[in-house]
Amino acid sequence: MKKPPIPDNEVERLKALQSHQLLENLPDEDYDLITKLASDICGTSISLITLIDSKKQVFKSSQGIDLKETSRDTAFCAHAINTPEKLLIVNDATLDDRFKENPLVTKDPKIAFYAGMPLMSKDGYALGTLCVIDNKPKVLSTSQIQALKSLAKLVERLFESRKKSLELEKVYSQLEAQKNQTEEIAYAIAHDLKNPLDSIQGFLELLQRETGTSLGEEALQYINYATQSTHKMTALIYEILAFAKLTSQKNVIENVDVEPIIESIIDLNLPIIKSNTIAINYSELPKIQTSKTLFSIVLRNLIGNAIKYRSKENSLVIEIKIKDETDQWVVHISDNGLGIKDSNLVKIFRPFYKEDSQSDAGVGMGLAVCKKIILNLGGDIWVTSESGSGSTFSFNLPKQDL
Repeated sequence: MKKPPIPDNEVERLKALQSHQLLENLPDEDYDLITKLASDICGTSISLITLIDSKKQVFKSSQGIDLKETSRDTAFCAHAINTPEKLLIVNDATLDDRFKENPLVTKDPKIAFYAGMPLMSKDGYALGTLCVIDNKPKVLSTSQIQALKSLAKLVERLFESRKKSLELEKVYSQLEAQKNQTEEIAYAIAHDLKNPLDSIQGFLELLQRETGTSLGEEALQYINYATQSTHKMTALIYEILAFAKLTSQKNVIENVDVEPIIESIIDLNLPIIKSNTIAINYSELPKIQTSKTLFSIVLRNLIGNAIKYRSKENSLVIEIKIKDETDQWVVHISDNGLGIKDSNLVKIFRPFYKEDSQSDAGVGMGLAVCKKIILNLGGDIWVTSESGSGSTFSFNLPKQDL
């Protein structure tokens, strides 16, 4: 018996085999279907998908044999991987000097016929074979040989699919780790910033109380500016934390009655709504299946923006509509407010972007938060607007089973 030679690229070949992690999670139904088909086409009692490790031959899938692995020294497939582009055919192993004394020939399973096509990685390394085996001599037809090669190509694609899946899992794990790390850093920075801000704010309030009467009007104005700045910085810190936290929140999908959410938003803004004669119109809105908490944040931000950027020339009217489509809900929130310039439409969902950079209203995170929430819920958000004539913010949410 001749021991199979070691390929010249053995170190790289074993690395490629390891990178696919094919030796784990044996067996696999997808591969079993292929080996059964190979046996049926070639008319053999045994068919295998083998992987050649450093010391053994492992069966990823097998038909007609109870063995799970053999020594590499006795493996026909260990010979086959030395000619990666060729099908190794042994029509009668009992007459072949390489195999006639092989224990797999002289004893069970008493191999007489073998045909094995090397299975190649994308980088050109032979990882194992798809082979068919019988206990009597045999000759394959041209169509059987071609079919075996085609099935081998299918196995190779499954191998590559497995590798890509592992790579995606690795990338996902890295992103999850980075996400958690980013959130931790954000909280640490926020904590480090908030403490001195609280101290500054406290000292400014103390200064206003204790020396207010002895300071000139200009000095008091400066103190007031500084106090306003600390309030803005604190608000900014909380906005950043809320934005970072959205990534880690789990979406609890439930039946959401939209009208009570709108009513609570109206109550929240009641003083400004009454004093400015603002109308918020909606009727017979359907219940939808989504995250109530996240959906409420989006509505609150979009309605709040419409109120914040209303026109002084006419009373604000906000219209809320929800369309029930086959596979999604589409929500439209329209207003007759200031509108948005065409050149700014692509910018408004960016964090910290403000249409009016001089405005004291907010820190420019509201629409960025809305977009992040909608994307996390599997939808999309967009806007149509005409400067001076109002805007319509729309978003869709996929229908989900509870």
